[in-house]
Amino acid sequence: MQLLLRDYLEGRVSRRGFLERLVATGFTAAAARSVLGAAEVGAAEPVGDDKAATSFKGTGGELLVEQVRAAGTKYIFSNPGSTEVGFFDALTDRPDLQLVVALHEGIVIGMADGYHKVSRLPTFVNVHAAVGTAQMGGQLYNAHKDGSMLIVTAGASDTTIYSDDVGLAPAPGYSQTEINRQFTKISWDVRTASSVGVAIRRAYKVAATAPGGPVYVALTRGALTDPAQGDVWSKDAFLIQARPRPATDQVEALARLLLDAKRPVVIFGDEVWKSDAASEAVALTELLGVAAVSGFGAYNYFPAGHPQHVGARYQGDRPYPFGGADLVVQCGTRDVGGGAIPEKPAIDPSARFVAVGLDTNMLGRTQPMDLAVVGDVKETLKALKDAVASTATSGRLAKIRQDRLALITTPAQEARALRLARAREHFAESPIHVDRLAYELERGIDPNAIVVVENLAGNVGQHDFLRFGPRADDKLGISTVGGSLGWGIGAAVGAKLAAPGRQVVLSIGDGSVMYSAAGFWTMARYRVPVLTVVWNNHNYQTVRGAAYRYNRRMAETGSYHGLYLGDPDIDFVKLAESQGVRGERVTSPAEIASALKRATNETHAGHPYLLEVVVGRVGGGAESTWHQQFSVAALQASQH
Repeated sequence: MQLLLRDYLEGRVSRRGFLERLVATGFTAAAARSVLGAAEVGAAEPVGDDKAATSFKGTGGELLVEQVRAAGTKYIFSNPGSTEVGFFDALTDRPDLQLVVALHEGIVIGMADGYHKVSRLPTFVNVHAAVGTAQMGGQLYNAHKDGSMLIVTAGASDTTIYSDDVGLAPAPGYSQTEINRQFTKISWDVRTASSVGVAIRRAYKVAATAPGGPVYVALTRGALTDPAQGDVWSKDAFLIQARPRPATDQVEALARLLLDAKRPVVIFGDEVWKSDAASEAVALTELLGVAAVSGFGAYNYFPAGHPQHVGARYQGDRPYPFGGADLVVQCGTRDVGGGAIPEKPAIDPSARFVAVGLDTNMLGRTQPMDLAVVGDVKETLKALKDAVASTATSGRLAKIRQDRLALITTPAQEARALRLARAREHFAESPIHVDRLAYELERGIDPNAIVVVENLAGNVGQHDFLRFGPRADDKLGISTVGGSLGWGIGAAVGAKLAAPGRQVVLSIGDGSVMYSAAGFWTMARYRVPVLTVVWNNHNYQTVRGAAYRYNRRMAETGSYHGLYLGDPDIDFVKLAESQGVRGERVTSPAEIASALKRATNETHAGHPYLLEVVVGRVGGGAESTWHQQFSVAALQASQH
């Protein structure tokens, strides 16, 4: 397009010819006219013979939008505000950029995060001024914990021009970029319009370079509305595809450790998915006959039904293959330690421990390492496979695999069978048991559905019964390790935008819905056919579990403060319908399968749909519906 643009600007192609050739390359007529209009006001001129850059003249907001387009961005996730008027005005003549609006900044970040997690692309966000920056904090925390590649921008009132006491601005003496600095790789501000292009290129590069993470840029009103002159670069000129190969001697050392171990376990994490190495992870598991743990992360991609899969956690105090390993390999996952000083090490000190990945912050964080292998996980797994093949004969490798499988497959199969048998004991219960719903969910949704999970109460059942896998025709599970509620509804919208051809199912708890319920409006506005399954147990169950384990006065009395969510009951069907999303309520186990079929048919027809499933509470204190009685109306009556 840049060559065609140059030909038009230099008079070698007519206006009509320019439009016809753009349409022939796939542009809509409206988009072609938009490009032409930008060209005619001097928006883009080639810089010499450099095809990677074009010179731009316009406002700072227009320069911002042009650079965002050149970075390959298709969607702008935003909750708009007047401070950003220069940015939104620039979108008017660029209809190829689709604005996706949500009604709260937290939902906006969730949408962008879900889009990024499925597409694996750097994703652009705009929020409103200092207050919008603060309101997105909980979801920016989640994106930070997951290392999501988000470019977050916001308008800013420049408090250095005259008064420092301005509406929707940071408090006097403070910078807007300080509000969420700890949840970003870097935060800075831009005050000059002509600096916008270089600042946004830097933002994309920093966010997208592994290990990824969100960045934040505050742009003053003047930076977005003043005249600007600068360069626009194509994404290939500034985005870095970091796939560093590991050191050969380290890979060879790891190969020897894996071949010599008697009871090896590999814990696979998020970097495996991010580096597109899920298939390589499964292949290495099978090649070496190792026990595989899917790890604690934001992605579920390892086949839970695989004969060598031994769970979602490494349990050091259990016998092999669930724990008791003589070699543990942390492969692209978070640190295996916890937030409290452990009574005993998570990994037996007599076992060898190896950490593999690009995020060196997570290697050896709480566990002493025998070996660290720094490199892109996919490149490392490929090199490791070659090193194993060159170190061991096929006969030796077959014997190693056979001996290990004899220790792994039967216990793993028996554990799965026992788990299902125990679950079946609850299948007829009413209210519906969480295991029954998880079991029916696996059977009732598309085989390659993307399941967006913000449901702590049902997590265990979903790990056990939903069959995730690494291939495009397998289910993919995404969540957030951050745990800040309000992520799921937005994330499901973003996931569907990233993969419109796959069914997206949002599995969400009742408490989580109420942090982001305004997201149903966005589903309806843009006809985003997500199937939302609300697990309604009328409780903050995770918090109640912690109170029960504390085992003091709340557990003794059954009085759990602030955790019962009934009285009044929330009608989630009406809540969604008020924003344009239809749904139904499910109260009987026998109704689940037919309700899932109707809901799936609705989403296939292009309509978002909600199932509110009333599930029972499980765990300590489950029977409690106690809540402190308090009536302001009674106080009012007493004072009349």
